[in-house]
Amino acid sequence: MGRPEKPVDPAAGPVQRLAWQLRQLREHAGNPSYRLLARRAHYSASTLADAAKGDRLPSLEVTLGYVQACGGDPAEWRARWSAIAEAAVAAGTAETTVQRCPYQGLTAFQPEQAELFFGRRELVERLLARVDRRCLTAVVGASGSGKSSLLRAGLLGAIAADRGLAQRWQTMLLTPTERPLEALAAEVAKVTGQDAPEIRKDLAADPAALDIAVRSALTGGPPQARALLVVDQFEEVFTLCPDNAERRRFVEALLDAAHGPDRRTAVVLGVRADFLAHLMQYPNLAAALDDEAYLLVRPVSSTDLREIIIRPAAQVGMAVEADLVSTVLTDAADEPGALPLVSHALLETWQRRTGETLTLTAYQASGGVRGAIAQTAERAYGDFGSAEQQAARRVFLRLTALGDGTEDTRRRITRTELDGIADEAVTARVLDKLAESRLVVMGDGTVEVAHEALIRAWPRLHRWLTDGRANLLIHRRLTEAAHTWATLHRDAGALYRGTQLLGAQALAEDHPEELNELESSFLHASSALAESEQNAARRQARLFKRFVAGISTLLVFALLGGGVAVRQRQDTRRQQVATLSGELSLQARSLLATDSELAGLLAVEADHLNSNTETQGSVLSAAAAPRRTELNVGGPSIYTVAFNPDHSLLASAAGDGTIGLWDPARGTRLATLSGHTGRTADLAFADHGRLLASVGIDRSIIIWDVATRQQTTQLTESNLGSGMAFSPDGTKLAVGLTGGPGTDANAGRAGDIALYDLRTTTRTLLREHRSPVRSLTFSHDGTILVSSDGVEHPAAWRVATGVLFARLPAEHVFSVAFGPSGYVLAGSADDRGVYLWDLAGGQPVRLPPLPLAGRYAWTISAPTDSMLAVADENGAITIWDVRRRESLQTFQDRGRTETVSVALSRDGAMLASAGFNGTIVLHSLADAPFSGFAAQVKDLKISPDGSRVASAGSDGTVRLWDTDGRHVAALAGHADEVQAVAFSPDGLRLAAVTRNNIITIWDLQRRRHATRPIVSKGIGASTDVAFDPGGRLVAAATLGPFIWDVGDINDPTDITARFPTQIVTSLAFSPDGRRLLGASVGGFVNTWDVTTGKLLSRVKSQQGTVQDIAISPDGALLATAGDSRTVKLWDAATGSELAVLHGHTAPVQVLAFSRDGRRIASAGDDRTIAVWDTATQQRVATLSGHGARVRGLAFTAAGTLISGAEDGRIIRWSFDLRAARAQICATAGRELTRQEWATHIPSEPYKPSCGTPPNR
Repeated sequence: MGRPEKPVDPAAGPVQRLAWQLRQLREHAGNPSYRLLARRAHYSASTLADAAKGDRLPSLEVTLGYVQACGGDPAEWRARWSAIAEAAVAAGTAETTVQRCPYQGLTAFQPEQAELFFGRRELVERLLARVDRRCLTAVVGASGSGKSSLLRAGLLGAIAADRGLAQRWQTMLLTPTERPLEALAAEVAKVTGQDAPEIRKDLAADPAALDIAVRSALTGGPPQARALLVVDQFEEVFTLCPDNAERRRFVEALLDAAHGPDRRTAVVLGVRADFLAHLMQYPNLAAALDDEAYLLVRPVSSTDLREIIIRPAAQVGMAVEADLVSTVLTDAADEPGALPLVSHALLETWQRRTGETLTLTAYQASGGVRGAIAQTAERAYGDFGSAEQQAARRVFLRLTALGDGTEDTRRRITRTELDGIADEAVTARVLDKLAESRLVVMGDGTVEVAHEALIRAWPRLHRWLTDGRANLLIHRRLTEAAHTWATLHRDAGALYRGTQLLGAQALAEDHPEELNELESSFLHASSALAESEQNAARRQARLFKRFVAGISTLLVFALLGGGVAVRQRQDTRRQQVATLSGELSLQARSLLATDSELAGLLAVEADHLNSNTETQGSVLSAAAAPRRTELNVGGPSIYTVAFNPDHSLLASAAGDGTIGLWDPARGTRLATLSGHTGRTADLAFADHGRLLASVGIDRSIIIWDVATRQQTTQLTESNLGSGMAFSPDGTKLAVGLTGGPGTDANAGRAGDIALYDLRTTTRTLLREHRSPVRSLTFSHDGTILVSSDGVEHPAAWRVATGVLFARLPAEHVFSVAFGPSGYVLAGSADDRGVYLWDLAGGQPVRLPPLPLAGRYAWTISAPTDSMLAVADENGAITIWDVRRRESLQTFQDRGRTETVSVALSRDGAMLASAGFNGTIVLHSLADAPFSGFAAQVKDLKISPDGSRVASAGSDGTVRLWDTDGRHVAALAGHADEVQAVAFSPDGLRLAAVTRNNIITIWDLQRRRHATRPIVSKGIGASTDVAFDPGGRLVAAATLGPFIWDVGDINDPTDITARFPTQIVTSLAFSPDGRRLLGASVGGFVNTWDVTTGKLLSRVKSQQGTVQDIAISPDGALLATAGDSRTVKLWDAATGSELAVLHGHTAPVQVLAFSRDGRRIASAGDDRTIAVWDTATQQRVATLSGHGARVRGLAFTAAGTLISGAEDGRIIRWSFDLRAARAQICATAGRELTRQEWATHIPSEPYKPSCGTPPNR
């Protein structure tokens, strides 16, 4: 239930009087929920609620929206608002700004605001010293760490404020934008006075042009004068610039200006930490940025954050409440990238200030650190009309650069890119409002998001960016192509052709309003060119046919050599079969996630036609794919599904009025019950599954004998609603009534419940609700009935007396359900979440809710003893452990807002879902290996004895399994995502490292900490952890190696100082324990002597960032995985390169050797796993099945492979091809039908191979 509105005194002032009047209007309208008002008014619920708070005067538009939603007279309220606005101004209660705001919100501090920039003094001094002695420096930090403010107000502000520094340094500041050379040329032109286009031309021709221009400009100044070039947000080179040549030339110009004899330029790059790997695409840049070149921006300390809060306010004569300071410190402590969130919350607090003090009350009203940005954005969005909201969505999508393996980032665009996305006046109003709210920054013809924190913190924008991601990527590529076309003066050579054109045309057909003027022109020109080329091709084909006809006689003579013809036909046949086999294999892989049964059958046929590495991998992949059963495919919509008590039967209520009875185990329809003349709205089993009750929109209620499939009872209600409940013993039936005009009291009014005693055929009316009841449920013993109408609080009734004994405090509950035992009740609100109560003691006790992370509870199942299924608005169905409040498993089975019903069997062994598309989807939950959780898998290891698997979870839990996938234990309580795990050599301990650099060593026998958690002093996120072969040392990678001696487990000793500082992202000890190897984002593999800490070697891999390293069990081979999409094998003794393994299409993240060293597996961002023979360096299998980046690989003692990925799945892969084929055929229980064969293999005679023995 939402919090009640605080009382407002109409005599307190004109603003309060208007709020009181709005509340009165809403009360007279029947107190509709703000959610309902939002639907009517097209403003957000929070905006409408704010209008009636009395804190400040709402806008006229919001007021009129509120009034119209409540049925008021707009003309009357327009006049009332105008009078109150005048009174508020006269009384001085209208908001005014009399002081300069000292907080920047989402925008970075600029050099001229240095006097308001606090909390980074030590870092500014370090940066000044670094710039003084180095020609190239990279300032690295996470998004929201304050890099831009540090560079601008910190570095450049300090130089401007110091006369000596200002005389020494000629400063230049730029961000790369989509055209980094143009941005650089414009900044250089300010210093030299030259023409910017000419400088840009010179830079494109020769990178030395930058150094020449700078030195020329400094010639007339003092000899010690130098230029300081600050490139903020350097990652824009990768996220915004589509031209590889311009990107390379820009980097070359910076390096040439900074490095070389007599150079007078220092370059400082501001780089987001998650883009460090991208720098390694340029070897010269990577070489110039040695370890000393990086200045890491650490998270702000509590002392510095206190200064950031208090000092700016003091600068303008304001005080800050002590409670506000402590609250902000607490709220920001666990928030990643907290600085912009804090700054925006303080800005919003400032705008709500009263008097000379910033108060905790004002801060809480702003939404605080976690909610202020979203609240501001939602308020601005809610103030827009429908057309403006659509335009705002398109604007924000264009202002976001879509990440590929990195977070989404902001994207600066030209104002002209928004031409055509909406009416020009609408677009202008939207931009003005967003700029006024400080959500976007408008420059000279440019627009950009004020800070990337908005992308992370605003749920609505996050949802826009995740829904239809594939279309967004197609659209972004279209935008870039259209820009290139325009830059090339609309050269036809830059137009789309082929699959690119087809994809863009499909996007335009589905979303024509998303394209701007340039994109529409580009697509129109591309389509016209394609049609012209097709016409030309047809003409060529006709000429060719004539040519063929002319030489056909000569060709006959030429082919009289029959032996040649036979060989050619055989070769052609082999090529055709190989091509068809490859196509079938690809089809099979593409169907794994949506139709695993058909995928398996196609994979078997592909391998039967032409067996090779690709087809064998498809068979192995299909054998490992999870199975789901689909019923009623192509049938009518299904509105309810229900299992009988032993889940041997599933009943479905269909839109055509029929009831389907299904065998869930075999996936077959057993019977169809016909009796309703309209849609069957609800159904339920009772009396141990012997009876089935159903209600239809034809006002009929039917009781069925399940065994005989016959009706036993039929009832009729003239005002029957859709809600129905059947008591477990089959003696009571409750239905909701809708009422109607002229309805007499006995027939029932809207909101009444008709309670039938089927033994005596008596009917009792229960009256309490004022709206039709949507959902009803009996307790397991039939003594309690709970009803909900989606408006008022759910009601609880004593069935024996028909007396209401409790109201359950919750709003908008559309569905309620008791479990098969106990008195735990679940309720779902489609715009809120899941409510849980315990009614065992007579009065309801509210239980903690499920943490749905912002998702709606679109519909829910009845709870079992410990489980509950929840379908969200996006079609994902999640199984929850209601006792631990943890998600166990998620299935993406349904479309957006399409789910109508979900059901769990009483024993939790089966899940069914149904909806408007008609398909019923079944999952068997009982035997699924490695199931029972929904967190991303960040790492995976197998114990030395091969008996246990450990998986690292993004939910802060390490899970232990046996190798068959049965859950053994959960090691919970980590403070952040667990990024990596490692078993000790004896298998008795396990080390886990979290993203926030805390290492926990577990005693696996006692399932508790072996010692206190170890806090690493690393700066970046931790990425790896390892034990040495003796079990005495533990090493962790946290942008550097950190090593502890844990020989005394009660007192671990930090020995990191023994090892020279290097940036390290992955670690491995040699099998003899004498060497520690660490790979880095620079593409280096460093080798240290474990005893002395001496750096023995430093090898450049030429793979970009090295994401993982692995050493073969015998210590002879070293393998590295790189961003270059390759795996390299090295001689571990000499460091010489032995082989490069190609085949991945994206960066490789993880490696694993088999226990005999004969195989190595690799996987990563392309979501596939490649298995290689280490002797021949040939790929022996390609495995598909994961839906996200693969992060963990490990071989079992038996030679099977286990993988874990960020899709939350752990898969066990067998390499027994014969067994995999047999499993696929047995599980399907069928062959390809003739229709399926004709669709997928039309060129071959119908001869399915499932069911026939393999010929190898």
